[in-house]
Amino acid sequence: MSKHFFMPAINIIFITPYPPGEAPSQRFRFEQYPDSLKNNGFIYTLAPFLNKRGWGTLYLNGQYLKKAGHLMFGFIKRFFLLFTLTKYSHVFIHREAAPLAPPVFEWFIAKILRKKIIYDFDDAIWLEDPQEKGTLLSRLKWKGKVKNIIRWSYKVSCGNEYLAQYARPFNKNVIVNPTTIDSESLHNPTLYKTVNSGKVTIGWTGTHSTLPYLQPLIPVLDVLETEL
Repeated sequence: MSKHFFMPAINIIFITPYPPGEAPSQRFRFEQYPDSLKNNGFIYTLAPFLNKRGWGTLYLNGQYLKKAGHLMFGFIKRFFLLFTLTKYSHVFIHREAAPLAPPVFEWFIAKILRKKIIYDFDDAIWLEDPQEKGTLLSRLKWKGKVKNIIRWSYKVSCGNEYLAQYARPFNKNVIVNPTTIDSESLHNPTLYKTVNSGKVTIGWTGTHSTLPYLQPLIPVLDVLETEL
């Protein structure tokens, strides 16, 4: 008589900065793999810091009271989330649990709850933003927390070798996990009708905060448009 052994499902929570379907880093790092996770025995939950209303308000000019309210709501959600984490075997943290303040939540998850943290980042998030250098906002973001989260993590997933080189002095279990695109169900030319057949189409993906870095490339794109 044959015996059948069933592996219990792995219950994992994704602690993310942004609501699902909004930020490119989340979309390309893990949001495009839900079917793969399910097919490989994972049960997963998404826990964003900001909801869609907060995300939509964050980059508006002014609206300081609304922004503060959404940030406060995010911190309250994070506090109550801590009481639910006992049921998860792994905690996947993308970039940070909260956009401001020291890594209190990450410390509690690693040191008090003793959870296995998979820490994922695809940018040099430990560096100070040039436009915010020396400001109160820069100090509130507490960029130095990145190395601490790396130290406390069970595994660190980096988008490229440069990021991995930064992480390795703080953690021995660092892997390079390149950012990829879904060429079958999303970034597939056969799924879309081309308006200008025969013309080269260049796409850009990013957020409001990285949009200024696209500005210097506009003259180059203008030249390409006339020559291609």
